[in-house]
Amino acid sequence: MCYNIKNKIAFVFTLCILSISSNAQFSDEDMLDNLAINATPLWKELEPAFVKNDVPEKYKEESAIVFGYKRNVTIDKKSRSGFFTKGERSLLFFENVHFKIKLNDKSAVQTFTEIYFRYRTAEDGFSAKITKPDGTITTVLLNDAVAASATENIPEFYKSFFDQENGGQSWYFKVAIPDLEPNDILEYVTITKSKLDVSYAGYIEFSPQYEVCNKAYPVLFNQITIETDDKSFFKSLALNGAPDFKKEATNDSEFYRYTFTDTDRGVEKDVNFVNTLLTNPVTKFQVIYANKANTKGALIGEKGEIKKRFTKEELAKKAWEDYVQVGGYAYNQYGVTVGAFEKALWKDMVKIGAKKWDENEFIEKAYYRLRNIVVYRDTYMNDKMFSYIFRAILNEKDIPSDLVISISNTVGKLKDILFDQEIKYCTKVNGKLYFNATDYSNPGELVENLLGNEAYIIREPEKNSQEIIDFTFPNATALENNSNYEFTSTLNKDMSTLSVSRTSTYKGIAKTRNISDALKYTTYMLDDYKYYGGDDPRENMKEKQEDEYYKSINAVKESYKEQKPILVKNNLQGEYDNTVKFKNFSVTNDGRSLKKQELIFTEEFELSGMVRKAGKKYLVNVIGLVGSQLQIRKEERVRKYDINVGIAKSYFWTINFQIPEGYTAEGIAELATEVTNETGTYASTAVEKNGVITIRIKKLYKSANVAKEKWADMLAFLDAAYNNSFKYILLKPKN
Repeated sequence: MCYNIKNKIAFVFTLCILSISSNAQFSDEDMLDNLAINATPLWKELEPAFVKNDVPEKYKEESAIVFGYKRNVTIDKKSRSGFFTKGERSLLFFENVHFKIKLNDKSAVQTFTEIYFRYRTAEDGFSAKITKPDGTITTVLLNDAVAASATENIPEFYKSFFDQENGGQSWYFKVAIPDLEPNDILEYVTITKSKLDVSYAGYIEFSPQYEVCNKAYPVLFNQITIETDDKSFFKSLALNGAPDFKKEATNDSEFYRYTFTDTDRGVEKDVNFVNTLLTNPVTKFQVIYANKANTKGALIGEKGEIKKRFTKEELAKKAWEDYVQVGGYAYNQYGVTVGAFEKALWKDMVKIGAKKWDENEFIEKAYYRLRNIVVYRDTYMNDKMFSYIFRAILNEKDIPSDLVISISNTVGKLKDILFDQEIKYCTKVNGKLYFNATDYSNPGELVENLLGNEAYIIREPEKNSQEIIDFTFPNATALENNSNYEFTSTLNKDMSTLSVSRTSTYKGIAKTRNISDALKYTTYMLDDYKYYGGDDPRENMKEKQEDEYYKSINAVKESYKEQKPILVKNNLQGEYDNTVKFKNFSVTNDGRSLKKQELIFTEEFELSGMVRKAGKKYLVNVIGLVGSQLQIRKEERVRKYDINVGIAKSYFWTINFQIPEGYTAEGIAELATEVTNETGTYASTAVEKNGVITIRIKKLYKSANVAKEKWADMLAFLDAAYNNSFKYILLKPKN
């Protein structure tokens, strides 16, 4: 349960850390003793889940089965346990975990060959045991543990709530279990203790948690207990059939306990086209610490209650209160507020003629000016801050605008918003929508996770009322989200590799998905000032400054010249799962302008693995240039949930293949196929003319959401695409 500090109340905090170097080897005997001794009490756990080793018949064919996964998190301001010295103004975190799993096959064994544990303070504890099929129990030795890297992804079953976004990798170690085998039982216990200095903190939001009940393996017992003092608020909402947290009695009137328990939860077989948080059983929850009475704008309930939902009116009021405080947030590390930054930005825009622009020009250039700011920031603005600055800039010109709030369609429904972090903000001006800017976005371009969403237009409250208008974001059709590929390909003289030139054109959400990789290691940012009518940065430079500028730019270009081919090659090899030799990459249009919104670039490369030799003949998988197509396995052909494709989308491929001189081609007609129905289309045609085979392919996902009853229809065109991608053209010598 990681913390996220609200900027609405100035906050300086210090994590009091008794830690070891992230590069340390695990050789200190005192550390080993501390871990073992501190973990000992947890082995006395009498929960039945950790006593029995019997696997239910229905789970015996699963890769593994989790007998028990129990987590207890205590957040305490008063230091009841005496862990820290009396009088310290710290929020204390105590986390106990007990985990037990039986590994039924080699795949599961491979997953758990390494185990992770934390050692941050002398109070941390960890111990793991292996139970063999004959009942023999051995303790996992930690002597050879090594520090986990700073970028390592600590698996879910090992990482504490407190460390999830707190840079906790520097406190984690991992150790291999060399003798782990199928049918072994792995069990571990861990205790971690942490503290957070809240001397100057008035309000702290710990990061929202989404407990998805279905794991990679069946779970017989899954329990989370959250204990908080009377300075904290608790929110929880169970969705899609998940169990909710229950409030339990405690012996201390100033202490609250909330417990989530889930049992006998199997594995979901639907793995493709599933929006997990909208379909699978999930319980979301959050703890908020408030040391002051002023919690204006906070999305909270009452202390001691489990707040489950917010009404439309509560949500709109809290969202507005939170939004208007953005002006007082710190914009940067130098203490400049967002409000002050906006005023400075407005002055800069006035200098380049902003007062003379008409309304439409002003709106467009204001957006591009903010995008330019984003281009040179280390991080993106959040959408609340962007909306605040954008609307404030528009207000300088007396251009009215509306604030719109919604939720990502990958997270939930508007009525189920529980966390501040779930609220998405954007601006509506003159009937057009303006979303948070990225390095690559244009004014008015739609955002994937808000397509078709329910939303509210919220206005400033007046006295005891607030105007709230229901609104629905526009959607996009399959043809508006289009990926178009044009290939020219020839067989190289070695008759074993293809020489390929591919021009890719993207528009709509397809462009958004691909533009980051396409423009990475290109110098799109150098001319970005032109979009908002800014001055060339070189105009006011002295000769020495200009020389330094060009030196820096040339150094960047040289670096990009080395890195871009590596990126393109790696991407192509990942796409084709074959060896690629990079030849060239060029951008025709970067898609960062309203006048030219399509992203167009060309890759030239040589591709192996597409040709088979059969005596004097050759089999060429020309149609395989479309890339890998989705295979739906046998166990996925019975559908439980409705189908979520993400977006309606379309793909067009045109492949021109030059038949080598002295050869004829057979099998062209067999490439033609077509399946079309309510859910989608796959169609392929192939003709030969003047020694060139031209294959045209169309693939459409007609709707983002499809009822599960239509799964057979979707399988029809998915199977057609998959099967067709493995067909070959036969090249035969003429003589």
